[in-house]
This record gives sequence, C-alpha cells and structure tokens, in this order.
Amino acid sequence: MMKVAGTIVSGLGVSGSFLAIPWVNDQLAKGLSFSPYCGTLNIELHDLEVQRALKISSGKKVLPAEKGFCEALLFEGTVAGRFPCGVILPLVANYPENVLEIIAPVHLKQTLGINDGDRIEVELEVP
Repeated sequence: MMKVAGTIVSGLGVSGSFLAIPWVNDQLAKGLSFSPYCGTLNIELHDLEVQRALKISSGKKVLPAEKGFCEALLFEGTVAGRFPCGVILPLVANYPENVLEIIAPVHLKQTLGINDGDRIEVELEVP
C-alpha cells in the first residue's frame, strides 16, 4: 500500500465526458470492480515523487479503443478511509507531475462534504 496526501483542486472539467465513453467506462469497471461516477476528484500532491513511483510500478492499463486517446495507468485504492477508488494516470507528455485524478463510484466532494483547498488522503494498492 502507498499512502498519498494532497490538496483538492479544480480540474479542467473534461473528465466527465471522458469517463462516460463506453469503452473507457467498461475498462475502468473491470479494473476497479465498480462503475465510476462521471467526474474525477483532482488532488495536488505534496510529494512530487508519487507519480514517478506509480509509473515505475505499472498499474493496470487502460488502452485506447479509438484514435486520439492515450494509454493510462489505473490503480485501485481507498479514499478518505471510506470509499473504494481508483487513480487514473494518463500517459501523455506534459501531464502535470503534481496532480492525481481520483475516480470513485460516488461524487466525492458531495458525499464527503469536501471542497477545493481541503486536504485528503488516498491509500493505493501498488504492485
């Protein structure tokens, strides 16, 4: 297990449409044993080595089924000690090294009563 801490930040607002694509949702549901809510919780990392460590450990792969999409790594975990979650890490150049995108079966901000600027912990299962 790897414990990761970060601060909740706003994203670009495009993850919902990506997660709603059937082949994406199918791969995530198979890899995580739940169908994710169509949106991510973005956290700004306090430790910049986290993404590098995750890329080295090679989680499950999300493979593009259409042109114009990238591969991503997927890691299972638990967010806030309460909900199953996944971290999806796009394998693209210039992806910010200090951000993780958390997916869960629920809208995490509403369910946990959290907001941008709040601190949150995620426990990840790393191979």
